[in-house]
Amino acid sequence: MNISVVIPNYNGAGIIEKCLDSVTGFFEVIVVDDGSADDSVSLIKSRYPDVKLIENGVNKGFSHSVNRGIRAAEGDFVFLLNTDVILPPNVTDNMLPLFEDSDVFAVSPRIILPKKGDIDEGCKWGKWHNGVFYTDQRQNVTEVTPILYATGCAALYRKSMLDALGGFDEAYSPFYWEDADLGYRAWKRGYKSLYTPHSFVTHEHGATTSKANSGYKNTITARNMIYFIRRNISDKDILKVHKRMLPLVLLKKLLTGDTAFVKGVRKALKSENALPVGEDTRKLSDRKIFEICGITLP
Repeated sequence: MNISVVIPNYNGAGIIEKCLDSVTGFFEVIVVDDGSADDSVSLIKSRYPDVKLIENGVNKGFSHSVNRGIRAAEGDFVFLLNTDVILPPNVTDNMLPLFEDSDVFAVSPRIILPKKGDIDEGCKWGKWHNGVFYTDQRQNVTEVTPILYATGCAALYRKSMLDALGGFDEAYSPFYWEDADLGYRAWKRGYKSLYTPHSFVTHEHGATTSKANSGYKNTITARNMIYFIRRNISDKDILKVHKRMLPLVLLKKLLTGDTAFVKGVRKALKSENALPVGEDTRKLSDRKIFEICGITLP
Protein backbone atom coordinates (compact mmCIF):
# COMPACT_ATOMS: atom_id res chain seq x y z
CA MET A 1 0.00 0.00 0.00
CA ASN A 2 1.66 3.19 -1.22
CA ILE A 3 1.79 6.35 0.90
CA SER A 4 2.19 9.90 -0.37
CA VAL A 5 3.30 12.55 2.10
CA VAL A 6 1.77 15.98 1.49
CA ILE A 7 3.33 19.00 3.22
CA PRO A 8 1.91 22.51 2.83
CA ASN A 9 4.67 25.07 3.30
CA TYR A 10 4.64 28.79 4.00
CA ASN A 11 7.94 30.41 4.96
CA GLY A 12 9.15 27.17 6.48
CA ALA A 13 12.82 27.43 5.56
CA GLY A 14 13.89 27.34 9.19
CA ILE A 15 11.93 24.22 10.10
CA ILE A 16 11.05 22.11 7.07
CA GLU A 17 14.43 20.37 6.76
CA LYS A 18 13.92 18.14 9.80
CA CYS A 19 10.51 17.16 8.47
CA LEU A 20 11.81 16.36 4.99
CA ASP A 21 14.79 14.45 6.38
CA SER A 22 12.34 12.19 8.23
CA VAL A 23 10.25 11.30 5.15
CA THR A 24 12.35 11.52 1.97
CA GLY A 25 13.49 8.14 0.75
CA PHE A 26 10.56 6.39 2.43
CA PHE A 27 7.50 7.87 0.69
CA GLU A 28 6.47 9.92 -2.30
CA VAL A 29 6.87 13.44 -0.92
CA ILE A 30 4.90 16.43 -2.21
CA VAL A 31 5.49 19.93 -0.90
CA VAL A 32 3.03 22.64 -1.85
CA ASP A 33 4.59 26.04 -1.35
CA ASP A 34 1.98 28.65 -0.51
CA GLY A 35 3.66 31.80 -1.79
CA SER A 36 6.61 31.78 0.62
CA ALA A 37 8.70 34.94 0.85
CA ASP A 38 11.74 33.16 2.31
CA ASP A 39 14.15 30.75 0.59
CA SER A 40 11.95 27.65 1.10
CA VAL A 41 11.61 26.94 -2.61
CA SER A 42 15.30 27.24 -3.43
CA LEU A 43 16.21 25.15 -0.39
CA ILE A 44 13.88 22.33 -1.43
CA LYS A 45 15.06 22.42 -5.04
CA SER A 46 18.72 22.28 -4.06
CA ARG A 47 18.66 19.86 -1.14
CA TYR A 48 15.67 17.63 -1.93
CA PRO A 49 15.58 17.02 -5.69
CA ASP A 50 13.32 13.99 -5.32
CA VAL A 51 10.57 16.03 -3.66
CA LYS A 52 7.67 16.91 -5.94
CA LEU A 53 7.38 20.68 -5.49
CA ILE A 54 4.18 22.55 -6.36
CA GLU A 55 4.17 26.35 -6.15
CA ASN A 56 1.04 28.42 -5.62
CA GLY A 57 2.82 31.63 -6.50
CA VAL A 58 0.63 33.63 -4.12
CA ASN A 59 -0.66 32.70 -0.69
CA LYS A 60 -3.89 30.69 -0.96
CA GLY A 61 -4.24 29.19 2.51
CA PHE A 62 -3.99 25.74 4.05
CA SER A 63 -6.96 24.01 2.40
CA HIS A 64 -6.12 25.12 -1.12
CA SER A 65 -2.50 24.04 -0.75
CA VAL A 66 -3.35 20.67 0.74
CA ASN A 67 -5.95 19.98 -1.93
CA ARG A 68 -3.35 20.61 -4.65
CA GLY A 69 -1.07 18.11 -2.95
CA ILE A 70 -3.83 15.52 -2.62
CA ARG A 71 -4.68 15.80 -6.30
CA ALA A 72 -1.02 15.25 -7.19
CA ALA A 73 -0.59 12.27 -4.83
CA GLU A 74 -0.22 8.85 -6.41
CA GLY A 75 -0.41 6.76 -3.24
CA ASP A 76 -3.36 4.83 -1.84
CA PHE A 77 -2.93 6.85 1.35
CA VAL A 78 -2.01 10.45 2.05
CA PHE A 79 0.04 11.32 5.13
CA LEU A 80 -0.62 15.01 5.71
CA LEU A 81 2.10 16.79 7.69
CA ASN A 82 2.88 20.27 8.90
CA THR A 83 6.39 21.51 8.20
CA ASP A 84 7.19 21.32 11.92
CA VAL A 85 6.33 17.62 12.33
CA ILE A 86 8.98 14.90 12.48
CA LEU A 87 8.20 11.24 11.75
CA PRO A 88 10.14 8.46 13.50
CA PRO A 89 11.04 5.32 11.51
CA ASN A 90 8.24 2.80 10.93
CA VAL A 91 5.59 5.22 12.18
CA THR A 92 2.96 3.70 9.88
CA ASP A 93 3.48 0.09 11.05
CA ASN A 94 0.69 0.37 13.62
CA MET A 95 -1.44 2.74 11.56
CA LEU A 96 -1.87 0.93 8.24
CA PRO A 97 -3.42 -2.25 9.73
CA LEU A 98 -6.35 -0.15 10.99
CA PHE A 99 -7.31 0.53 7.37
CA GLU A 100 -8.13 -3.16 6.92
CA ASP A 101 -11.54 -1.98 8.12
CA SER A 102 -12.89 -0.60 4.84
CA ASP A 103 -14.87 2.11 6.69
CA VAL A 104 -11.75 3.72 8.18
CA PHE A 105 -11.05 7.10 6.64
CA ALA A 106 -8.27 8.55 8.78
CA VAL A 107 -5.87 7.50 11.52
CA SER A 108 -4.13 9.86 13.90
CA PRO A 109 -1.02 8.87 15.88
CA ARG A 110 0.01 10.34 19.18
CA ILE A 111 1.15 13.87 18.34
CA ILE A 112 3.61 14.92 21.00
CA LEU A 113 4.24 18.62 21.65
CA PRO A 114 7.71 18.91 23.28
CA LYS A 115 7.31 22.65 23.85
CA LYS A 116 4.07 22.08 25.77
CA GLY A 117 5.17 19.46 28.26
CA ASP A 118 4.79 16.55 25.83
CA ILE A 119 1.01 16.77 25.75
CA ASP A 120 -0.66 14.70 23.05
CA GLU A 121 -2.91 16.50 20.55
CA GLY A 122 -3.75 13.39 18.53
CA CYS A 123 -6.92 12.17 20.26
CA LYS A 124 -9.33 14.84 19.03
CA TRP A 125 -12.83 15.31 20.36
CA GLY A 126 -15.09 18.25 21.10
CA LYS A 127 -17.43 19.76 23.66
CA TRP A 128 -20.54 21.90 23.65
CA HIS A 129 -20.63 24.83 26.07
CA ASN A 130 -23.51 27.29 26.11
CA GLY A 131 -24.54 26.22 22.63
CA VAL A 132 -21.08 26.76 21.15
CA PHE A 133 -18.81 23.94 19.99
CA TYR A 134 -15.13 23.78 20.88
CA THR A 135 -12.50 21.23 19.91
CA ASP A 136 -10.05 19.69 22.35
CA GLN A 137 -7.96 16.57 22.83
CA ARG A 138 -8.00 13.77 25.37
CA GLN A 139 -4.84 12.76 27.19
CA ASN A 140 -3.47 9.38 28.30
CA VAL A 141 -5.66 7.31 25.97
CA THR A 142 -4.20 3.79 25.82
CA GLU A 143 -6.40 2.05 23.23
CA VAL A 144 -7.39 2.62 19.63
CA THR A 145 -10.48 4.81 19.83
CA PRO A 146 -12.85 6.74 17.53
CA ILE A 147 -12.10 10.47 17.31
CA LEU A 148 -14.11 13.39 15.97
CA TYR A 149 -11.42 14.14 13.41
CA ALA A 150 -7.74 13.64 12.64
CA THR A 151 -5.81 16.87 13.02
CA GLY A 152 -4.34 18.12 9.77
CA CYS A 153 -0.87 18.59 11.26
CA ALA A 154 -0.20 14.82 11.16
CA ALA A 155 -2.76 12.30 9.91
CA LEU A 156 -2.94 9.37 7.53
CA TYR A 157 -5.96 9.41 5.18
CA ARG A 158 -7.41 6.94 2.70
CA LYS A 159 -7.07 8.82 -0.58
CA SER A 160 -10.17 7.37 -2.25
CA MET A 161 -12.30 8.77 0.58
CA LEU A 162 -10.49 12.11 0.47
CA ASP A 163 -11.38 12.29 -3.20
CA ALA A 164 -15.01 11.31 -2.52
CA LEU A 165 -15.28 14.11 0.06
CA GLY A 166 -13.73 16.65 -2.29
CA GLY A 167 -10.75 17.24 0.00
CA PHE A 168 -10.63 20.06 2.51
CA ASP A 169 -13.30 22.78 2.35
CA GLU A 170 -11.62 25.99 1.21
CA ALA A 171 -14.34 28.10 2.83
CA TYR A 172 -12.25 27.86 6.01
CA SER A 173 -9.20 29.54 4.45
CA PRO A 174 -6.67 30.67 5.47
CA PHE A 175 -6.54 28.17 8.37
CA TYR A 176 -8.22 26.43 11.34
CA TRP A 177 -11.27 24.15 11.62
CA GLU A 178 -10.90 22.73 8.10
CA ASP A 179 -9.65 19.40 9.50
CA ALA A 180 -12.56 19.23 11.97
CA ASP A 181 -14.96 19.93 9.11
CA LEU A 182 -13.39 17.20 6.97
CA GLY A 183 -13.58 14.65 9.78
CA TYR A 184 -17.20 15.52 10.53
CA ARG A 185 -18.23 15.29 6.88
CA ALA A 186 -16.53 11.90 6.80
CA TRP A 187 -18.49 10.69 9.82
CA LYS A 188 -21.74 11.85 8.21
CA ARG A 189 -20.98 9.40 5.38
CA GLY A 190 -20.11 6.65 7.84
CA TYR A 191 -16.34 7.00 7.38
CA LYS A 192 -14.42 6.44 10.62
CA SER A 193 -11.55 8.44 12.09
CA LEU A 194 -9.42 6.63 14.67
CA TYR A 195 -6.67 7.46 17.13
CA THR A 196 -3.87 5.01 17.89
CA PRO A 197 -1.55 5.44 20.87
CA HIS A 198 0.81 2.86 19.36
CA SER A 199 2.42 5.31 16.90
CA PHE A 200 3.72 8.82 17.53
CA VAL A 201 5.15 11.90 15.85
CA THR A 202 6.63 15.06 17.35
CA HIS A 203 5.17 18.47 16.59
CA GLU A 204 6.77 21.86 17.21
CA HIS A 205 3.29 23.32 17.66
CA GLY A 206 2.28 26.45 15.77
CA ALA A 207 5.62 27.11 14.08
CA THR A 208 3.81 28.48 11.02
CA THR A 209 0.59 30.05 12.28
CA SER A 210 2.33 31.44 15.38
CA LYS A 211 3.77 34.09 13.08
CA ALA A 212 0.27 35.47 12.48
CA ASN A 213 -1.22 38.20 14.68
CA SER A 214 -3.01 36.63 17.66
CA GLY A 215 -6.10 38.83 17.32
CA TYR A 216 -6.40 37.86 13.68
CA LYS A 217 -6.01 34.16 14.53
CA ASN A 218 -8.69 34.40 17.22
CA THR A 219 -11.06 36.13 14.80
CA ILE A 220 -10.55 33.43 12.15
CA THR A 221 -10.97 30.70 14.77
CA ALA A 222 -14.32 32.11 15.94
CA ARG A 223 -15.52 32.68 12.38
CA ASN A 224 -14.67 29.13 11.35
CA MET A 225 -16.26 27.65 14.47
CA ILE A 226 -19.56 29.22 13.38
CA TYR A 227 -18.99 27.96 9.83
CA PHE A 228 -18.50 24.45 11.22
CA ILE A 229 -21.73 24.49 13.21
CA ARG A 230 -23.91 26.14 10.60
CA ARG A 231 -22.56 24.13 7.63
CA ASN A 232 -22.60 20.72 9.32
CA ILE A 233 -25.16 20.44 12.10
CA SER A 234 -28.70 19.69 10.93
CA ASP A 235 -30.27 18.45 14.20
CA LYS A 236 -33.00 21.02 14.91
CA ASP A 237 -32.78 20.75 18.70
CA ILE A 238 -29.00 21.21 18.75
CA LEU A 239 -29.27 24.22 16.46
CA LYS A 240 -32.08 25.67 18.57
CA VAL A 241 -29.84 25.66 21.66
CA HIS A 242 -26.95 27.11 19.66
CA LYS A 243 -28.99 30.00 18.25
CA ARG A 244 -30.64 30.75 21.59
CA MET A 245 -27.35 30.85 23.50
CA LEU A 246 -25.12 32.60 20.95
CA PRO A 247 -26.27 36.19 21.77
CA LEU A 248 -25.54 35.55 25.45
CA VAL A 249 -22.10 34.16 24.58
CA LEU A 250 -21.35 37.25 22.48
CA LEU A 251 -22.45 39.56 25.29
CA LYS A 252 -20.18 37.77 27.75
CA LYS A 253 -17.26 37.97 25.30
CA LEU A 254 -17.85 41.71 24.87
CA LEU A 255 -17.92 42.26 28.63
CA THR A 256 -14.65 40.35 29.04
CA GLY A 257 -12.96 42.23 26.21
CA ASP A 258 -12.76 39.34 23.75
CA THR A 259 -13.53 41.49 20.74
CA ALA A 260 -11.70 39.15 18.35
CA PHE A 261 -14.24 36.39 19.08
CA VAL A 262 -17.16 38.75 18.57
CA LYS A 263 -15.67 40.06 15.34
CA GLY A 264 -15.20 36.52 14.04
CA VAL A 265 -18.76 35.48 14.82
CA ARG A 266 -20.15 38.60 13.16
CA LYS A 267 -18.05 37.94 10.06
CA ALA A 268 -19.41 34.40 9.91
CA LEU A 269 -23.05 35.37 10.28
CA LYS A 270 -22.74 37.84 7.40
CA SER A 271 -21.19 35.24 5.10
CA GLU A 272 -22.80 32.71 2.78
CA ASN A 273 -20.23 30.24 4.13
CA ALA A 274 -22.39 29.97 7.26
CA LEU A 275 -25.26 28.46 5.28
CA PRO A 276 -26.01 24.71 5.50
CA VAL A 277 -24.49 22.42 2.90
CA GLY A 278 -26.22 19.48 1.21
CA GLU A 279 -27.05 16.36 3.19
CA ASP A 280 -27.60 13.96 0.29
CA THR A 281 -24.85 11.55 1.37
CA ARG A 282 -25.52 11.58 5.13
CA LYS A 283 -25.68 8.15 6.78
CA LEU A 284 -25.11 9.06 10.44
CA SER A 285 -27.08 11.67 12.38
CA ASP A 286 -25.41 14.38 14.43
CA ARG A 287 -26.51 12.65 17.61
CA LYS A 288 -25.04 9.33 16.51
CA ILE A 289 -21.70 10.93 15.61
CA PHE A 290 -21.46 12.66 18.97
CA GLU A 291 -22.38 9.41 20.73
CA ILE A 292 -19.65 7.46 18.90
CA CYS A 293 -17.06 10.15 19.71
CA GLY A 294 -18.11 10.50 23.36
CA ILE A 295 -19.32 14.08 23.09
CA THR A 296 -22.12 15.29 25.37
CA LEU A 297 -24.89 17.18 23.59
CA PRO A 298 -25.77 20.78 24.56
